[in-house]
Amino acid sequence: MYVSPGAFGTATRNPLESRAMSPAIACVAASRARARTLAREIAERMPENRIEAHSLESFLAFPGAPSRIVLCAAAGTVAGDRRFLERAAERLLWPAPPRRLREAIGGLRNEEEAPLDPARTRASGAKDTAALLLEGVVGWDRALAALRAGGPRAWIVETPGSVRLKRSEFAHLARAGIRWTALRPPGLEAVYASAAIARSPAAWKGILPKRTPVWIRRPGLSRRPPRRRS
Repeated sequence: MYVSPGAFGTATRNPLESRAMSPAIACVAASRARARTLAREIAERMPENRIEAHSLESFLAFPGAPSRIVLCAAAGTVAGDRRFLERAAERLLWPAPPRRLREAIGGLRNEEEAPLDPARTRASGAKDTAALLLEGVVGWDRALAALRAGGPRAWIVETPGSVRLKRSEFAHLARAGIRWTALRPPGLEAVYASAAIARSPAAWKGILPKRTPVWIRRPGLSRRPPRRRS
C-alpha cells in the first residue's frame, strides 16, 4: 500500500516482577540468561512495572513484546557491550515515519494517531512525501517483490519485529536505498550499562538517541555470597 498525504489527506509472557496489571517493560540483553539476571536488578529500580527478560532475538520474535525497553549493555567488556548496542540500535531503534505520513496512515486505517514520546522515540528526519506501507510480517520474498516493483524507497512497517530478514538481506536492501520506519517503535527507557562502558561514552557515541538515560550497574551485583564451611 502506497501512502501519500497529498493523496489521502489526514485523517506466553514470563514476568519477573509483580503487579500483573502494571505496564510491562522489556529488559533486552545479549542473551536470555543474561537478561533474566539483569531484569531482577532493573525491577528494583522500577518496582511499579512488570519486567520481562528477553534476548534481542526473542524480543523481535515475540508478537506481544512490551512497547518500552531497557537495553542492557552489561557484558563487562567495552567491545562486547558496544557490539550489542550497535546491533540493538540497528534492529530496534527505528524512527517513526514523518508526522504527515503517520496521519495519512491513520486516516486509511480509521485509527487515531498514537502520540510519540519524543524522549523515548526518534522521529524520522527524512522529508519523504510518499512511502510504501507493509502491514503484517515482512519476509525476504515479500521484501524482494516490493523492491522489484519499484516505488518509494521509504518503507513503513508496524514494528521492527514485523521484519524477519537476515543481516545480509537488510544489507542488500540498504544498498538499494531502502529506509525503514515503524509505526510502533519501542520506546527506549534507558540503557543499563556496565561501569566499563559507562566510563567510555566515546565508544557508543552516536549509537543511541541523544539524552538517553544511562543507569550504571554496580559491580558485584551478580556475585553470590560465599558458602559457609561447616
